[in-house]
Amino acid sequence: MIGDSGIEVARQDSGPKTRMFSVENIFDLARYRATKKSKDKRSDRKQIVVSVYAPKGGVGKTTIAGNLATCFALRGLKTLVIDMDFQANLTLSFGYDSELTPEEAAEVGKSAEDVIEHHFGNLMPNWPMGRSMLSDVVRKPYGENGPHLIPADLTLDRLDTVLTYEALEGKNADLTIAKLLRDGRAQKDPHFDISDYDVVVFDAPPSKNRITRGALLASDYVLCPVSMEKFSTKALSYLSSVLTEMHDDFGRSPELIVVANFFDPARVRVMSHFRLIMERYGEALLQRWIRRSEDFPKALENEADAPLILSKPGSNGADDLRTCADAVLERMKFGVTDA
Repeated sequence: MIGDSGIEVARQDSGPKTRMFSVENIFDLARYRATKKSKDKRSDRKQIVVSVYAPKGGVGKTTIAGNLATCFALRGLKTLVIDMDFQANLTLSFGYDSELTPEEAAEVGKSAEDVIEHHFGNLMPNWPMGRSMLSDVVRKPYGENGPHLIPADLTLDRLDTVLTYEALEGKNADLTIAKLLRDGRAQKDPHFDISDYDVVVFDAPPSKNRITRGALLASDYVLCPVSMEKFSTKALSYLSSVLTEMHDDFGRSPELIVVANFFDPARVRVMSHFRLIMERYGEALLQRWIRRSEDFPKALENEADAPLILSKPGSNGADDLRTCADAVLERMKFGVTDA
């Protein structure tokens, strides 16, 4: 397959000349296999937008968003992940320090590619500081066929202000992001052509601001992680009410997928929470879960600058994430390609 794909893989300089696969090679092979096996024509290709969102923090939202996006790319899907939280934890998890200035980058020997100067707000048609092209904003930490990232930094918070001004002017600001994605998928917006992507993943901030509302309304699915250790019915009840309001106001809302995180079947409290979710949200609950594991890095301690699926691919945590990713793709009716 390597020879047929045209993918160049380095070999050892000495000894048996063993192939040395890079991370980029793995994503390239996954895309090649998926493309070769696919019989769908481009006009019939499925395109999905999903928001990873939880009304409260500390439930593993960003960890799951980054790892699922990586898993999707490892299944051969062209994947774009968008950091919509100005705290930029997702951006950091892909190895980019959004607080690094060009001067600081030069001092520590990093390239201009490592400096974050644009974010999703810069792609909006009415961005006050001038609009950017997608090619100037997107980052490709693992090559062309790995997950692509639209990073975030502190100035992304201005997007909420921009959307608020739109609302004050009588515009339907809640649908601004949805329109941007719709036009981008249809190749109607040369600044934001996302027609080549199979999956777009939003990592939405936990607060219910206009950014979050816009991302949800632009999405086909909303994936909500819940902590099985500290589960509260209020968070899911709140999200359910928000989705109901959206459907009443706009005639549509994303389909809810609930993912149980920090799952431990040996703990009575956890199983009690799990049964409660099954009773109230059985159809939405993904029948795969992510066990509590020390494999997961603590984002606040900056223990890793790559998704767990890449930094510790043989770990139990990575195995659970792969299983969940496949279950999510099945729920979204994507064919799964082994990688």
